[in-house]
Formats: sequence, C-alpha cells, structure tokens
Amino acid sequence: MGNKEYRIKHREEIKLKAKEYYQKTKTVQKLKHKEYYQKNRYAIIQRTTKYHLEHKDWRKKYYKQYYQKIRLEVLAMVDPAMKCAKCGCDDTRFLEVNHIKGGGVKERKGYEKEGHELSHNMILLIYYGKRGLEDLNLLCRVCNSIDHLEREYGHTRLRVVWDKQVIR
Repeated sequence: MGNKEYRIKHREEIKLKAKEYYQKTKTVQKLKHKEYYQKNRYAIIQRTTKYHLEHKDWRKKYYKQYYQKIRLEVLAMVDPAMKCAKCGCDDTRFLEVNHIKGGGVKERKGYEKEGHELSHNMILLIYYGKRGLEDLNLLCRVCNSIDHLEREYGHTRLRVVWDKQVIR
C-alpha cells in the first residue's frame, strides 16, 4: 500500500471515529451548549447583534440570493415547465404562485390568525412543506391580475401577448 492510499484510509478512520464519538456524546454536548448559552446569553446576544449590524449589507445580499434560490425551487415544484398557465410567459421574474379557485388572501389571513411564523409568504410555506400544491398554478403578474379581475367582475376580454424581443 502506497503512502497516498495509507493517508486516505487513515483520514477515513479518523472521520469514522469522530462520527462515533459525536453520536455517543451528542446529548451531553447539547446540554453543555444550552447551559453555556444560558450563562452567557446577554454577551452572546450583544456579540451577534454587533456582528449583524456590521455586516448588514452582506447579509441583505446573501438572504436576497438565498430567497431567489428558494423561489425558483418552489416555482419548479408548482410547475416544472416554469411557464405561465395562461399566456406561456417563461420569464421567472414575472411568475407568481396563483390559487386556481382564488382565496389566497383568505388563506394568508387564516395563517396570520393562527400565529403561523411563515404566514406572510406563500413561497416559504410551500418550501417548508406547510402548504400543498394541489390547488396552485403559475401565472405571470399580468395574467394573475386579469384572473383576479375576472373572478371579481366577470369576463374582462383582456388578454396578454408577450413580445420576447422587448423583454430584456
């Protein structure tokens, strides 16, 4: 066995032993961590608050990118083709999750009354599995607005035509 193979095997053994040790001491470590936090709670909160204030711009950029990734995953879950169900628009900047039979506002307000922590955002509700997909589809913003108007006032004779060359 060469030196390289020995190092790889040795590294794998170390990882395995570390994993076994963690499994044996997991509950004790969690209790120690909880106790440490309770003793130093004020200092930890001050330190993390200071860090968050110093890195506000970076955090804002990071969370915006993170949310966009989640949003695209949810759009793909609702409709793998990622196109508007009415006009066929495929620009993800315009796509929205739509309740097929309406009632999105009532649903959101119902979550708020329950004190649901994710109530303000349908995308996060879907992503974390708190909401099913059975009565949802994707519509672009324009078609979603027209859909709402037609539900409220009847047929509007409005239709959407996208010119791909105009959209950048």
